[in-house]
Amino acid sequence: MEVVDSHLHVFLRRSERYPRDVHELYPAELEAPVERLLEAMDAAGVDKAVLVPLSPHDEYLRECLRRFPGRFAGIGVHDPGATDPVAALHRRVEQSGIQGVRLHHLGDPGSSSEELEAFPLLAALADGGLKLWFYAPPEQLGLLAGVLEALPSLQVVLNHLGFCPRGYEVDEHGRPHIPTELPPPTLPAVLGLARFANVYAMVSGQYAFSREPYPHRDLEPVVRAVYRAYGADRLLWASDFPWILEEPGYTAQLALVDELLPDISSSERAAILGGTALKLLTF
Repeated sequence: MEVVDSHLHVFLRRSERYPRDVHELYPAELEAPVERLLEAMDAAGVDKAVLVPLSPHDEYLRECLRRFPGRFAGIGVHDPGATDPVAALHRRVEQSGIQGVRLHHLGDPGSSSEELEAFPLLAALADGGLKLWFYAPPEQLGLLAGVLEALPSLQVVLNHLGFCPRGYEVDEHGRPHIPTELPPPTLPAVLGLARFANVYAMVSGQYAFSREPYPHRDLEPVVRAVYRAYGADRLLWASDFPWILEEPGYTAQLALVDELLPDISSSERAAILGGTALKLLTF
C-alpha cells in the first residue's frame, strides 16, 4: 500500500529567487523546506505527497518537482490578479507542472454559474482534466453545486473536511485556528455535494477546527458523516504540513484516520491513505 499525503505546504524564506506572500502565520523569514518534509514522510512511512504553495508563486514548487521526480504532485494557488486566468493556467501547467489550482473565490453569490468570475477558469480546469482544490468562505460553497451542474466533468477536492473558513487566528503552536460551530453550519451542503461523482473530500485540518486536543474527538461526528456521504474511494488523507510538525507531530497526524474511523475495512483505509490520491493525480 502506498501512502500519499494529499495536501501540504513547503516554502523557504521570502527572497527574490523564491517570492511568496507573507502573513502573520507565515512571516517572511519562516521556512518549511522540502528536506524537512521528506524526513517526516520517511519516518512515518509516507511515500508521496501533494505540494501546495502558500500563494500564487510556483518557483519553489517547480524546483521540488524537478529535484524529486515521482515523489510529488503539485497544485497551484490561483492568482486573482491574473489578467487572463485561463492563459495563466495553461502557462503554469506547462512551466510548473501543476495539476490543478486552489481557489478561494468563485464569484458573486447572486450570479448564475456561467456569469461567475471564475467560470472560464473552472471550464478550463474541466476541459484539461485538472483539479479544483476548493477552500472558500461559506457563501461561496453554495455556488459550487451550480458550477458542477454546468461542468459535470470538473473534479473538485474539498479541502479540510469541507469546512469553509471566514478567517483564522494563530494558536499557541503557531498553527491556524478557525473558530466555528461543531458540526459546522455548512456540513449539510458539503454532504449534499456528494451526489456529484467528481467531488472528493480531504480528511485533514482537524487541529484547526477542533476545540479538543489530539485526537480531536469532537470532530468524530463530522468525519463519520463525510465518510458515510462520500465513501472511502472519494476521501484523501492529508497532513497540512508544516503546521502539525511540532504538535501533534507528523506520524500522529497520519494516525488520525485510524483514530477517527477505527471500524473501516483495510481496503477503505488503503483508499483514504493513498489509493484515492493515486487515482486523481500523477506522480
